[in-house]
Amino acid sequence: MPLQILIISDNESFTTYLGELLQEAGHATRCVAQEKEAFPAIRRQKPDLIILALEASKIVPLAIEHRVQTPSGPRSVPVIVISECLRLEAELLQVFDFIGKPLDVKRLLDDVAAVALRKSVSCQDQELEPRLAAAFSRHILSHSGLHFDQRNRPALTRGLLKRMSALRLTDFKEYLQYLKEHGEDRHELQKLLQFLTVGETYFYRYPAHFEVLKERFADHPSCAAPIRIWSAGCSTGEEPYSIAMTLMEALPDWRQRDIRIIATDINNRSLKRAREGVYSPWSMRITTPEQSRRYFRRVGESYLIRDEVKQLVQFSHLNLSTPCREPVCDELQELDAIFCRNVLIYFTPETAAGMLQRFTRALKPSGLLFLGHSETLLQRGLDLELRRKERSFYYVKSGLAAQPIAAPPLPPGLPAVDDTDELTEEQLRLAAAWLSKQAPWPPPVPPSEPLPAAPCTPLDDAQLLQGARELFDREEFEPALELLELVLARRPDLPDALVLKGFILAGKGALEQALETSDRVLALNDLLPEAYFLKGVLLDAADRLDEAAREYRKALLLNHDFIMPRYHMGRLHLRQGRLAEGAREIRNSIKILSRCDEEDTVPFSGGLTRAVCMLQLQNTLARVA
Repeated sequence: MPLQILIISDNESFTTYLGELLQEAGHATRCVAQEKEAFPAIRRQKPDLIILALEASKIVPLAIEHRVQTPSGPRSVPVIVISECLRLEAELLQVFDFIGKPLDVKRLLDDVAAVALRKSVSCQDQELEPRLAAAFSRHILSHSGLHFDQRNRPALTRGLLKRMSALRLTDFKEYLQYLKEHGEDRHELQKLLQFLTVGETYFYRYPAHFEVLKERFADHPSCAAPIRIWSAGCSTGEEPYSIAMTLMEALPDWRQRDIRIIATDINNRSLKRAREGVYSPWSMRITTPEQSRRYFRRVGESYLIRDEVKQLVQFSHLNLSTPCREPVCDELQELDAIFCRNVLIYFTPETAAGMLQRFTRALKPSGLLFLGHSETLLQRGLDLELRRKERSFYYVKSGLAAQPIAAPPLPPGLPAVDDTDELTEEQLRLAAAWLSKQAPWPPPVPPSEPLPAAPCTPLDDAQLLQGARELFDREEFEPALELLELVLARRPDLPDALVLKGFILAGKGALEQALETSDRVLALNDLLPEAYFLKGVLLDAADRLDEAAREYRKALLLNHDFIMPRYHMGRLHLRQGRLAEGAREIRNSIKILSRCDEEDTVPFSGGLTRAVCMLQLQNTLARVA
């Protein structure tokens, strides 16, 4: 099938060569020499394929998802990048292909043929069957050590769909074959891993953990010993930089201290962004104005980490599931603290157990271990004690593992087992539920002093729902869902609780279940704007843009000042190339937001304050106005 191909290149001779090559293959080509002419040409010509062959600095802004409006509706346009700057390949994960120079002509023609073949294939919603999910999991496990089981099936599905979307594939089985064939020669496995291992993060996530760290070092201000902290699974750097800033706040003489935060990750793309230290307002959403001024430099719409923070952190590539043979491994001993949050979920229980043993050995006595809120430590025989801080937990290396300690009684349903026995899945579940209810052991009370009676004031549904909203805004979805389930157990048809549960299900990737929940809420109360917004977001994610727009409009008819559906409506217009309509909705959002208090949290924004949300809106408007 012949294609309409737009070539964007600032090299005239290379443009001529490409044009002749593609015309011989039966395709029609048009050329643009200046990057500023690219967007008008895309909207005007509505190509089937875009080929970018520009100097490296000009590629990234253009190598984004392009959509054109056609008589049959909006259509995405695949992009092929040709460049000698090979480091860009790890950054451009949404393009159809990245081809280095000298040009591999056969690969280019194969790509063009694949685009032509997939041009008429319509994207269809499909579930990842258990059999195929297991096949993907086995392949990824054998080649990277990362494990995806039933718990993180939604994350696996989302990552697969993102790569399949870039490749214009709609069949999981076809993509599995492509992954096996091109895992190495086209770096497909590494590209997939970038989507599977990047968790959304932000500065000072789980604030209680940083309070514990600050208190630990503020209590020992005169100690001159080296400070070593490991951020294992550091992603794009928000966590290790937050650790550095916490130490700077705790230690007035930090410049005279020997401080090093060792930050490691398997994702090279994330490490590159971490080293650059450039962040959007979204990463700053719970950072205080004082912290922003002290530790960041504002440049345009971005926040740059100051050099004095950067110098405390060193970034290294490391796969936690393999034997530690990298140079950085020599430094991972006698550590004051280890942060490994929301990382263990990517590994098998056996691998995670080995990692926890390794962490324990690497800590100093009384060293701190911080895990994610969804990760519970159930390994026996580890020299770690559970502590709590507000709604968070952490562990302290006790140095008492060799001494027998009387264990608290086991929970009902979990029989005593010999150390050589393995816990069943049901026993693990019961143990996790039991452990989550245990408080740190209190000091012994003399028998002459009777224990005070604990007050029993059960929370009402309104308090539980408010607590769930606060947790939701902090993106602590599992605890929020637990509170919602308590409410729904008593009031299964409470619309406000159901709609919040729908947003959490959407965030976990259970889109069909979330859509069913939105429909259930609307059946109960068809005047609830949040329910229409939820349904709009879900339809938007499924690329059912016209239907999504209708739901956003319904939400706005019921609540004219509801910021998020108006913002989403503006973004939807921009995606469809309707710049004037999109800019109008963004301007209206700014006007409405200007009436809010500076520190108000914008509902259903992911915990954004009015100030941060305003920056985001203004930056969006600046790009299109």
